[in-house]
Amino acid sequence: MSRLARFTAVPLLALVATLALIAPSASAQASRYEAEDAACEGTVDSNYAGFSGRGFCNTPNRVGARIEFTVHAETAGTLTLGVKYANGSTAARPADLSVNGTLARSAVAFAPVGAWSSWAVENLTVPVRAGANTVRLAATSAGGLANLDYLDTVRAGGSALPASLQWSSTGPLVFPKSDAAHNIVSVKDPSVVYHNGRYHVFVSVVSANQGYSLAYLSFTDWSQAGAAPLRFLDTTAVGAGYKAAPQVFYFAPQQQWYLTYQIGDNVAYSTTANIADPASWSAPKPFYARTPQTVLDNMGDGQWLDFWTICDSAACHMYSSDDNGNLYRAQTSLARFPNGFSEPVIAMHDPNHHWLFEGANVYRLAGENEYLLMVEAITAGGRIFRSWTSSSVSGPWTPLADTKENPFAAWNNTAFNGTAWTKDISHGELIRSGFDQTLTVGPCDLRFLYQGKDPDVSAPYNLLPWRLGLLTQTNSPC
Repeated sequence: MSRLARFTAVPLLALVATLALIAPSASAQASRYEAEDAACEGTVDSNYAGFSGRGFCNTPNRVGARIEFTVHAETAGTLTLGVKYANGSTAARPADLSVNGTLARSAVAFAPVGAWSSWAVENLTVPVRAGANTVRLAATSAGGLANLDYLDTVRAGGSALPASLQWSSTGPLVFPKSDAAHNIVSVKDPSVVYHNGRYHVFVSVVSANQGYSLAYLSFTDWSQAGAAPLRFLDTTAVGAGYKAAPQVFYFAPQQQWYLTYQIGDNVAYSTTANIADPASWSAPKPFYARTPQTVLDNMGDGQWLDFWTICDSAACHMYSSDDNGNLYRAQTSLARFPNGFSEPVIAMHDPNHHWLFEGANVYRLAGENEYLLMVEAITAGGRIFRSWTSSSVSGPWTPLADTKENPFAAWNNTAFNGTAWTKDISHGELIRSGFDQTLTVGPCDLRFLYQGKDPDVSAPYNLLPWRLGLLTQTNSPC
């Protein structure tokens, strides 16, 4: 998180073959059940924007108002449900969730989202039997149900990754480097790709006056990372002023590289044909004309930040956070990218804003119909990453390693050589097995470039001495 304060062409046939291998199959998608096709006690309305299909279910304002979906499962087990809803009132609209007549969850909150045209997804895991299942939501308050748009389902469990992960860490590999125009105290928020025999790393750098900007470094082996010079992108068309939290990927349909980053209260991108030439990036262009209303209505005292784009074979999805317990997702078609991103949906929420804080990453696992979501959290012992999986890039999301006792990555499941140089496993990026917009990682050899800091140093957040280290998974399932 960052707070305010030469491309070698790929032969066309090879590129097409590569895309065919990495594009998710149809079976990777969630099954969707539209509310207008369910048994809706009420009316199917379409007077608020942002719904899917023909409309949404609007129930009477009374206890017991309900909707029933018939959900199909190939085998008995558990499903994760993603219930898309809108609640423009000022109070929660709780509902009991029953499956096949048995109460599965009581008083699911369906919290307010600020406006009836703002939408959120409630992720719920339930037991099911093989074949048809009746999934019912029944209001437990006089307000009735929230407006319900659809129910997505994905099979829960069975990840290609182990349920508990173990890591080893290097010491600090990348340090601040200053020049006559840049007095750098911190290097953080890395994004990395391996292309044409080199690692290309983009970072936020913070100066002694707490100003943020972007920098680039490149090397052929991690042993060279500490000696690699920082190239400051504020001397290029990317320009001066607040820039932070970069993400880099090659967008194969257009055969050009994209660098996305924060620009205060918005997100912007630059492009180039040559990732190895830091002077070649174009001037920033914002994705949005302004901060979306859904974000304004829900971020409280937080900030819209840490933007992350991943594409499947049909659409590009942008995840983001707000330091207020909300994970957002917007999307546009593959053909329209980088234009046309939708109003964000709240893809996940936690009332403890530190527990679903920032720094979201989403990846596709190579050779699997599976996606991995990682989100940074703050604990009393330091920053950690929690994780979820789904067979769809848009969720719904099933917990993988998401607790303090069993985190995805934290100091307590990391072995250091000697004294631990950090208690924080913070904002970073997995080392990808490719470099394009699908953000594919190999499930057998996870490595994570992360930011950490000396645990004994106390300073204002923007002056903390962040450095970069590398985690390597030590309990590979392969």
